[in-house]
Amino acid sequence: MKKSNRFSHGLAGILAVGAMCAAIPMLSGSAALAGDVNLDGQVGVQDVVLLQKYLLNKQSISQEAFNAADINGDGKVNIYDLILNKKQVISGQTPEEPQPTETETETTNPDADGVVASIVYNNASVALYDINGAEVAASDAANVTVDGAYVTITTAGEYSVSGSSSEGQLKVNTDNNADATAAVTLSFEDLTLSNSSVAPVYVENVGDAVTISVKKGTTNTISDGTTHTDSYTNSSGEVKEINSAIFSRDDLKIKGKGTLIVNGNYQDGLVSKNDLKIWNGDIQVTAVDDGIRGGNSVRIGDPDTLAANGGDGDYSNLKVTVKTSAGDGIKSTETDTGKGFVTINGGTVNINSYADGIQAEQEFTMNGGDVTIYTYQGSNFGGTSSDTGSTDPWSWGGSGGGMGMDGNANKTDISAKGIKSVGLYDEAGTTWQSGGNLTINGGTLVIDSSDDALHCGGDMSVVGGNLTLSSADDGMHSDHSLTIGQGSANTFDDVQIYIPKCYEGVEGVTINQNSGTVYIISGDDGYNAAGGADGSGSGNTNPWGGGMMSTSSGTLNLNGGFVVVNSASGDHDAFDSNGNFTVTGGYYCANGQEPMDYDGSFSNNGGSFITMQAGNTNLTTRYSFVDNSGNVIVSFLSASGGGLYSGSSASAQSGGTVSGGTTVLEQAGDKSVTVGGTLSGGQALGQSSGGTQPGGPGGRG
Repeated sequence: MKKSNRFSHGLAGILAVGAMCAAIPMLSGSAALAGDVNLDGQVGVQDVVLLQKYLLNKQSISQEAFNAADINGDGKVNIYDLILNKKQVISGQTPEEPQPTETETETTNPDADGVVASIVYNNASVALYDINGAEVAASDAANVTVDGAYVTITTAGEYSVSGSSSEGQLKVNTDNNADATAAVTLSFEDLTLSNSSVAPVYVENVGDAVTISVKKGTTNTISDGTTHTDSYTNSSGEVKEINSAIFSRDDLKIKGKGTLIVNGNYQDGLVSKNDLKIWNGDIQVTAVDDGIRGGNSVRIGDPDTLAANGGDGDYSNLKVTVKTSAGDGIKSTETDTGKGFVTINGGTVNINSYADGIQAEQEFTMNGGDVTIYTYQGSNFGGTSSDTGSTDPWSWGGSGGGMGMDGNANKTDISAKGIKSVGLYDEAGTTWQSGGNLTINGGTLVIDSSDDALHCGGDMSVVGGNLTLSSADDGMHSDHSLTIGQGSANTFDDVQIYIPKCYEGVEGVTINQNSGTVYIISGDDGYNAAGGADGSGSGNTNPWGGGMMSTSSGTLNLNGGFVVVNSASGDHDAFDSNGNFTVTGGYYCANGQEPMDYDGSFSNNGGSFITMQAGNTNLTTRYSFVDNSGNVIVSFLSASGGGLYSGSSASAQSGGTVSGGTTVLEQAGDKSVTVGGTLSGGQALGQSSGGTQPGGPGGRG
């Protein structure tokens, strides 16, 4: 059947039902309203849900509720009343006159005969209904085929799917020759569907895309078994396994205000081989291996909604929760140009994964939302199989760097990074070619990871947002350039980064600090331009970043913003560059055995520093940068033990009390930073000789 005919049938049916809709009457002999099944005095989604549960023998109702549910007044409560109840809610209206009987409803739109609009699973069988609510025999269905509880949709259109089956399947397989642009919408309405041997929901082919619409007020559960026997043959003639509870070979979109629970008991949970879009809904995925996977891309949050609202899209109905026991949380796997993307525009995303929280083959972008990620054993990972989760980060890698890759001898042997953007490598998997970029423009991000919190094979750009990054390895690692902030030198709130636990804090070949506020407590270097090669958790020959870092000279550019680094006792640097070190502005606190270490040249053309060799992380002393008028620029806590000041654009004081001002880095608790305000009771720090800092040419990577 052609797509145009399907749409004309649907429209005629809607018009026919809509013509019957007006104000709600009182039922004869009853105080209930027609359609008010829960007897709360109004007709809404809750009534539809209750009526559906009653028809599925999941819940009983009173005689008064039964009278209200008998919308067409034929003395029976059945699927016809359910369809009319849904129309009441959709149209916002209810019948003014008594509704047609079952016989009348069947002839409301005779053109709809054989065109299935509703699929109701009932254990080992299904019931089919057209737009008028008339039952359609499987042998007469024009747009679906049925084999027991196995249903295949063959024609474009919107289908209501409900009921329950423990050995059922819902498949979409349209004919591209008949309709190359076929689009199918599956309206899940309290659907419980599982299968012990195949994917319960399988999109084999569709011209355009399949949309799963999770209806408000409904909970829908899709679960596969612990084994699969299903497979498909790709365009290259290769036989591929189908390994997830929801599996689509074409584009898949999920929306709605209801709940979708996906249990991937075999391997993956929710998979599209092409583009996967999650626009809204409460999506809960539990999987043995990967939770959510899109071959070409995974996009969470509708960018059109974001743009239409001036960047303030309403994502209150978007929540994605992922838990995996052996794989990644969310990933995009294709390596071709224009593919392999993961984008988060908004919503609430919670990931608890065994391996990487989010992995993008080519590029990860976060524009907004609230994202929380926990990987493997979190930042308490101690590097040994007998580890019980030591909270002492300073035991990592011994007393100094340069040993065991980048000096951290206690890396995980799996890739358990918070967010990873891989990039394209050569056939040997050892030489980076392109891609692998990671960009954060906004939102709130909290990561607690056993491996790097943020890691990319290309360039990293963190220019907005509020980040808390805890890691048993690096807080932020880029194999190429790493840029923080894009505002002016004295902008401290555009990007706020708190790294309370890490081996190294910020690591890249070229590091550009332009604006924002960064607070780091590290076991080794705070900022490390180049550093040792990082091959942690590769799982294969691809280093995920960073063999080239051992041969690059590295460049550290501090242009603005505010950074405080507290490095642990030992041969650890607050700021370390394997090449040149250039400062043009900003305010910095460097606490390390070598506060500032560089192998090339050093120049300070406008930055202000507090440097100390405290060698401890007893971060209880207040320090403040103060302008020439005595006003506080930034005030913060760092290590006891005094310090030296250098620079010309401000003075530095220790101790005292700050009143007024604005708090940034609020997530850091007592380590938050105050911008502005007035200082009383401080003591000026001594000037370092010649305006230089302790440290200088080092020689350690």
